[in-house]
Amino acid sequence: MVLLTGKDENMLYPYIELPDETIITHSKIKPDNTVLINFEQPVENGFREAKIKLPSYKWLYNEGFSNEQIASFEDFAHKNSAVIYKYARLGGIDNNDKNEKEEK
Repeated sequence: MVLLTGKDENMLYPYIELPDETIITHSKIKPDNTVLINFEQPVENGFREAKIKLPSYKWLYNEGFSNEQIASFEDFAHKNSAVIYKYARLGGIDNNDKNEKEEK
């Protein structure tokens, strides 16, 4: 499954859904070797959303998450950055699964 947010360069790939319904997606690797990780959680009238840029771990924006949640997401980004870069290079988790099956 690939989530599209508009133009191809803004494509987001699903990574994981947390127990609190926060959905984590990521971009492909950009020409400057950066990857964006997006955190989105449904709320009553829409979504909370935050975006962090790797490898600098710079927050691009946060709309609705607490400081504690942002700290938790930053820790998540640090612990998962290598795997997210791998999937960003391969075109998402679904494409990685297909590639592994083809190699067998």
